[in-house]
Amino acid sequence: MKIEALTPKSALPKRVWGYLLQRFPPLAYTILVGLFAGSAFGLAGRLGGGATALATEVPAALVVLLVFLHLRIMDEHKDFDVDCEAYPDRLLSRGVVTLPLLRNLGIVAVAIELLLVLSISQSAVLAWLACLVFTLLMRVEFGVGQWLNRHLVIYAVTHNPIVGLLAGFLWVCAEAPLGIELWLYIAIVSVGSLAFEIGRKIRLEHEEVSGVESYSSVLGKRAADRLLIGLRLLTGVGLFLLMTMLGSPQVGGVALGLQVVAGGWLWPGTRGAKGTEGVATATLLLDFLLIWVLVW
Repeated sequence: MKIEALTPKSALPKRVWGYLLQRFPPLAYTILVGLFAGSAFGLAGRLGGGATALATEVPAALVVLLVFLHLRIMDEHKDFDVDCEAYPDRLLSRGVVTLPLLRNLGIVAVAIELLLVLSISQSAVLAWLACLVFTLLMRVEFGVGQWLNRHLVIYAVTHNPIVGLLAGFLWVCAEAPLGIELWLYIAIVSVGSLAFEIGRKIRLEHEEVSGVESYSSVLGKRAADRLLIGLRLLTGVGLFLLMTMLGSPQVGGVALGLQVVAGGWLWPGTRGAKGTEGVATATLLLDFLLIWVLVW
């Protein structure tokens, strides 16, 4: 499908699919969520989780995928005015899809999430409700949106707990015991996803988009790079501790070593946006994959 050829008169399914391809790539997000859920269920099963069958894992993973979708749609509403000016070629900016259409798509996504969690357990419903409430608070920027928008790093940190809540949701679905491993896992995926978020918005000076803040434009390229490297190393330390607790310090050493290698590649210099985002994405996926492989 040629996204640029779509118009407001194109068939609705094509317009929605075009929007997803442009702003919520199904394959990329399916891989991300699959590894996320796989790592959580794998670790939970290793620690005695009693509900790690596909009948639980697949609906839970789909819920996480749909939560990310309705978060994307909420972001479209929050950032509409800025994005229309900065990214006039996007389907939403061109009116091929509209905010009311996306709102309805988000409502459908949340309704499907509810049906899926009802098929899992009552505890899963409560854990999902915690995630839903937090996304609604994110939608209104916790009532301090103007202030948060002037403090980009604090903005990222305050929005990051949704990842920990989703990790907790998967853990509840797996009926795994609460313990230090859960909290360490939540810390790993939270810090790792924060690094991913920051890595997506670090650019060279000529790559900056007028009117759109990035971590490099706010902090400076070198400081943003160092922040990203620090978060990646912190994630590596978390992986090392978790894997040592599970009796595999060698794998933990490999995980930490890979983070050091990534940090060396990212060391402040001339790395552009695509390269930095690519490393940030690859290392996040690797975090999930290493945990999953460890518990096989």
